[in-house]
Amino acid sequence: MQDKRLEHSKLAIIGNVDSGKSTLVGVLTKGILDDGRGGARERVFNYKHEKENGRTSSVAQEIMGFDENLKQVVPERFNQNKNKYWSLVVEKSSKIVTFLDLCGHEKYLKTTIFGLVAMIPDYSLIIVGANMGVSKMTREHLGVSLFLKIPFAIVLTKIDIAPQNVYNETIENIKALIRSPAIKRTAVLFDEKSGMDEIDKWAALMHGNNVVPIFQVSSVTGNGLSQLTRFVSRVPNRDDINKAYQSVNDPFQFDIQENFNVPGVGVVVSGIVRSGKAGLNQHTLLGPDKGKTFKPVTIKSIHINRVAVESAQVGEFACFALKPSKAGEKLDRADFRKGMILIDPAVKPEPVIEFEANIHILHHPTTMSHGYQAVMHCGVIRQAVEMKKIFQHEVLRTGDVDTVRLRFLYAAEYLKTEQILVIREGRTKIFGYISKLITDKQLEEEKKVQVIPIQQQQQQQQQQQQQQI
Repeated sequence: MQDKRLEHSKLAIIGNVDSGKSTLVGVLTKGILDDGRGGARERVFNYKHEKENGRTSSVAQEIMGFDENLKQVVPERFNQNKNKYWSLVVEKSSKIVTFLDLCGHEKYLKTTIFGLVAMIPDYSLIIVGANMGVSKMTREHLGVSLFLKIPFAIVLTKIDIAPQNVYNETIENIKALIRSPAIKRTAVLFDEKSGMDEIDKWAALMHGNNVVPIFQVSSVTGNGLSQLTRFVSRVPNRDDINKAYQSVNDPFQFDIQENFNVPGVGVVVSGIVRSGKAGLNQHTLLGPDKGKTFKPVTIKSIHINRVAVESAQVGEFACFALKPSKAGEKLDRADFRKGMILIDPAVKPEPVIEFEANIHILHHPTTMSHGYQAVMHCGVIRQAVEMKKIFQHEVLRTGDVDTVRLRFLYAAEYLKTEQILVIREGRTKIFGYISKLITDKQLEEEKKVQVIPIQQQQQQQQQQQQQQI
């Protein structure tokens, strides 16, 4: 069992469909070049239908390992079994970079938003096909990255097949986009002649969120790949300055992204540690379920990067095998729903059904008013919400900033103030953060206050009727 803590960082790979995202991840992580017909991306896809149509529709995770000298660790033989391949990489590495290969197609935008909101990447690499230029989805992904305050770099792919005039135009468009008033960053262009010291210098400045490095690569010829690999190995981890995380000393909280039933093991959950630290045989609470309750469970085993470890701490992707703490109780996949967490019992968590949020409407085709419904992403929570009250405006339009009161339509969730939220419905996009939680007790008091005026009105009406008689 591994007990050494590896330095780690997480990179989200985003960009337009067919720009070469999965291919680039395959080429970087497996140390091979592509054959120009999708050979490299086959090793990244999760599902058979993705291999058949060449489109990513789920969040694929791949790792890249670096040794003490930050040289890439590539096993001598490629192994299709991820468990064996990853354990070989982890064994010889002192730094692990996790790639989150997200979807490019507009149809799967909700999966991409979930990957960026719930998986809390340190940086995003926006992939642009040099032969295709900057598309609508590229701008869309860039906008989400900007709002979530994720520093980003741009990677131009397919430079070997791009006509020179299209290639030049794409670079100019990207530079103009980065200089635009909405972004106001410094673009730094790298090519295969760029010195490694120069790349190290700019990589170290990435977490300041002021520079946008632009790399030019070809996954078929290998041009520019050594510069990009160097950059990936040098970017620093942002866990300490990321507001989405709390410290190792805070109470434990783990956001559940997926759950599995593993034969011979039982229920396994995967996700990210948001706060504190988890150890083997630790007692924790699982919830909230539809009845707002939490179930006591025990962590049987922990895996990070598919390798068994003794503990997991804030900022790490992990898998926990769970069992019920109480004898005689059962735990199966039917007990899970989207948005559940594991949390320290000392916190005494209280799920809420209503809350207030400060929001900024980036785009909405018409107006929004009381009763508007859409899907909200907040951490691992993705659920439809209804607008119950707008504080300053009568109706909301594109560009408005206001405080609103929202209510979950299906089940109460565990929320914290200052959490970032994204609300989407078709092309509507609203960003904001939670400003106030409304407990069940407060809701009951509000109902009582509303009931009293109604009773007073009824009494007045009765008195008027008696006077008329």
